[in-house]
Amino acid sequence: MMAATILCLVASVPDGTTILCSDKTSIRIAGLETGALVPKKARGVLAGLTMGKKVSCLPAGNEGPFIVAKCTLPDQRDLACTLIKAKAGVRSDVSWKRYGLKDC
Repeated sequence: MMAATILCLVASVPDGTTILCSDKTSIRIAGLETGALVPKKARGVLAGLTMGKKVSCLPAGNEGPFIVAKCTLPDQRDLACTLIKAKAGVRSDVSWKRYGLKDC
């Protein structure tokens, strides 16, 4: 059975790897970590890309209270790859392999 895509209207961005949908669903972006970056910078970039927008997320697993998902911006860009290219996050190789993500 395929996981259903979640259409998330982003209501808040608590950190640089998580979005909170208007329905209170917490989504952690698969394959991404903020690494040694200042978390505030990563959070600001993520918020700028997603706040008030509908992001399409395909669930890949769970980490505690979070749904881990591969998310796509309204313009079809992969969210994790966009953040990595903007130097607002780094690829988590362990997570990348665990969730079977494709290269950017």
